Amino acid sequence: MAKGRCSAFVIVLFATCIFMTVAASNCVCRQLACGPSNFTFYMQNTVYNPAVDNANNFTSVYGLPPNVTWPNPLSFGVTATFEDPITIGAARDSQQIGVGNGFWQIDSRQTYTLFHVFTANITEGEYKGIINIMGQLRESDAVRYMTVVGGTGDFLGARGLASCVLVVIDRTPPAKWTLSFELDLYY
Repeated sequence: MAKGRCSAFVIVLFATCIFMTVAASNCVCRQLACGPSNFTFYMQNTVYNPAVDNANNFTSVYGLPPNVTWPNPLSFGVTATFEDPITIGAARDSQQIGVGNGFWQIDSRQTYTLFHVFTANITEGEYKGIINIMGQLRESDAVRYMTVVGGTGDFLGARGLASCVLVVIDRTPPAKWTLSFELDLYY
């Protein structure tokens, strides 16, 4: 009798597994909305400088290099936080479509490299949402590559490559520069 119950249990278990497999294959799964495969924006940075009136500028606040006993010509350990306007064009007076928030840190003693982590919060235009970008780059490279590691809104689940190029720099205090970001995205 115990053998009969065991066989019945195995048959019921097997039938349940088959039913669940068929049900799962016929279910309507939620599809994520796919955003753009290519997206370009410009980030307008203005360095904070207490010697000039830049109260209306978005700023970067720089931390001092760590107190180390070895020579530190590349300012290893310096950290900057930023909140920069994101525009649709390279000109500083281009239409603002969002804000970039994040930080970078000089993370090498041998070459001038920066580790960036930031979000591009796109609030205007055809696509809206947040794009998360991070990576290490050498300032001397003409094109700097970072990784898109996620997103929200129209960029939900975005991954891909962010190619960054310095468009223009003005070192007159408060120093200003414009970066272009061309994103190749997949979802």
